[in-house]
Amino acid sequence: MSAEDRCETLAVSGSGPAADGEQAAELACRLRSLKEGDAAVLDAVALGAKAVPLLRELLFERDSAGIFAPRQRAVKALAALDLPGVLREFVERWEPAADPVERLGDEAVVGTAARALAAGRDESAYPLLCATARRHRVPGVIEALGAYRRAESAPLLIAALEDDCAAGAAEEALRALGRGILSPLTDTASRAATGLSGGETPSSRRRRLSALRLLLELGASRDVWEKLAGLVEERDHEIAALACRLGLVTAGDEGKRLCARRLVALLPWLGWPQRQEAEESLAANLAFAAEFVEQALAASAAGPESLRLGRWLRRVKAKALAAEPPAARRRL
Repeated sequence: MSAEDRCETLAVSGSGPAADGEQAAELACRLRSLKEGDAAVLDAVALGAKAVPLLRELLFERDSAGIFAPRQRAVKALAALDLPGVLREFVERWEPAADPVERLGDEAVVGTAARALAAGRDESAYPLLCATARRHRVPGVIEALGAYRRAESAPLLIAALEDDCAAGAAEEALRALGRGILSPLTDTASRAATGLSGGETPSSRRRRLSALRLLLELGASRDVWEKLAGLVEERDHEIAALACRLGLVTAGDEGKRLCARRLVALLPWLGWPQRQEAEESLAANLAFAAEFVEQALAASAAGPESLRLGRWLRRVKAKALAAEPPAARRRL
């Protein structure tokens, strides 16, 4: 008998109102149902205090198959019933499972619980979420920390930039904190962690790239540039290109010329999205880049690589020209 069939049997059994136990069993079936699960959340809320033991039991269940939707529904019902204490207990007691499938499902539920606590502005949950984020970088927990808009979250959010899954949530949370986090982002961008091979670790590189992108978005100052100017000569082409783009909006004239020259030289080494961004940056600063664009075009020889470089450089000039007012175009 399927779960839906069992629920239907429980729902029609007896001629009077269902007993509490039977009603709870039916509700549990419906919360697990693909068809009726979302509607069952409303019924659980309508049932009120009688539904709490069932919801708590469902929330704390372990599911080795990684199925998390029923437990997420329990979170929604508990949040609607204004019972953050159960959600705090769940987040506090949670530990990552050894099995990756089970852990993935658990993380989805923990993230939903964390977001519900943040949405309810549960201030007592904030230190608990910080402790959880230190132990394990669950994207939903990182997102919840960002919702509190507290500057003291910055170190945890910056650390989460290293994580492939949590980085997006961490970047959004850091954007919301605004220019007040320029200093820690600058420190992060300038600090590389090396592995046993002597090269930078992939997680360190992800963290620094994110920090540089955020500095560009948030509007870095001249002081920031002076601390990061050395990154223009980084061996990592993407980090160097981001540093050049940062310099083209923050450095003095001489620094902008240096960044433009380096960015032109980096074009062949960048992937498509980064090269597009570099072209836009050079076009917006053609007053400093024109000399190096022309030199690179003049030095181009026959061959597929040079042809591609020439095409990219001509595109830079075309973009700059298109951005000029008509009177200025006639002078070019």
